[in-house]
Amino acid sequence: MNNRENIYSLEGFSKVFKFTVRQTFKNKGYLLSFVIFVLVMTLMGPLQYLGQSAGQGAAEDSMNFNSADVDVDNIYIYDQLGVIQSSDNVKDLYESRGKDDDKKAGITSDKIHVEDATDASEDSIISGLKKKDVAVVITASETGYKVNGIIADDSDVEIDDLDGITEVIKDDFDTKRFEDNDVKAEDAQMIFSGVNTDGVISETEYLSKESKAISGQKYMFYMLGFSMIIFIVVSMSASYIITSVTEEKQSKLVESLLVSVRPMALLLGKVCGMMSYVVLLLVCGVIGSNVSGYVMRNVFNISEDKFSNRGFDFSIFKDFGVVGGVALVLSVILAFLAFGMISGLFGSTCNKTEDMQNATGNVMTISMISYFAAVAAGGMDNDIVNKLIALIPPFSYFAAPVTYVTGRISAPILIISYVIQIALIVGIVVIAAKSYRNLLLSDSTTQKLKTIFKSAKG
Repeated sequence: MNNRENIYSLEGFSKVFKFTVRQTFKNKGYLLSFVIFVLVMTLMGPLQYLGQSAGQGAAEDSMNFNSADVDVDNIYIYDQLGVIQSSDNVKDLYESRGKDDDKKAGITSDKIHVEDATDASEDSIISGLKKKDVAVVITASETGYKVNGIIADDSDVEIDDLDGITEVIKDDFDTKRFEDNDVKAEDAQMIFSGVNTDGVISETEYLSKESKAISGQKYMFYMLGFSMIIFIVVSMSASYIITSVTEEKQSKLVESLLVSVRPMALLLGKVCGMMSYVVLLLVCGVIGSNVSGYVMRNVFNISEDKFSNRGFDFSIFKDFGVVGGVALVLSVILAFLAFGMISGLFGSTCNKTEDMQNATGNVMTISMISYFAAVAAGGMDNDIVNKLIALIPPFSYFAAPVTYVTGRISAPILIISYVIQIALIVGIVVIAAKSYRNLLLSDSTTQKLKTIFKSAKG
């Protein structure tokens, strides 16, 4: 070893980079992962649409009320409020809902009877019902009114049919009630649309909330999607880098490599080679997703809101324009470099296959904690928490760009965050430059941070 050797030299970087890329795509596991990921991203929209359509179809089948399928003899309406005064008010109500008016069974206007509710009691109503009769009683209550459906104890009418009949009469009751009071349909919709009762806030809090371009729920989805992307990138790269470094160390190949390749070039070549694989993976996933989306929109004429997956998609990279996209991509690169370098260092402490589990676990623990912290911050959406999660690494790798593009932090804070992230990477590089060769040539089996720092001191 040349004592005057530049420990930061990148001599041999291109050779290691090309070798890593070739080996990655020769690995059947990584090649299969690549194909599966791209297929999933391509088919995610269609599969989600089919799932939603099936679910909606089942729900509609269970909720739709077909009066032609209901076998009843009579429906007696007792309206104690006097809104429905005659059967003329409801004579077309059920016939218009029937899919087959030629059936002998079903509800027709001659089966609907509006009864005098003045002296009607529940006992008298029930006692007069036959097996295929239904009574609907409308009464006043403290909060408005009640609509109850009643059948005889030995009735042949299904409970679901009773519910459907009661619901239809309730709707007709509301319609007639509004008509009698000259309330238009759109006014009625406004009445029942509800009022926002989130509470009273100060002027400062109101202005702060209004300045955020993205609502809390969307912010949560964007944070979840982006942090998941970072987590996938870190997960895929950490395992490969640690395995590759350990295998070279076990086979003594690394001793031959260090003759012509500098330690920093060996580590960075691996990290950047794996980065090219992940970047290509993400690009192909985005292309596949956009192609399937284009086909569904333009060939099958399906609106995007019916197949777009907001829990996890890549639309975040195009939803915020060029500046936002650059910020997001830059964070992916910085996160990859940071965790890739850490993976390489932990991998260099492994001397046997069993050691790789501990090394991978260390990296995954850090990334998992960071991921959950980012998701939790997205759920809290607190100004102080947003600033802290954007500034403190390693959490900032997962959260900083999302807090910026959604208006939670300003551009200066994002720049400070990037400076801190880069400073951390530089620190890792310095440690790696001083310790990587010694760790690769060491027979120590202690996979701890103190081993790395001790090796860096020489």
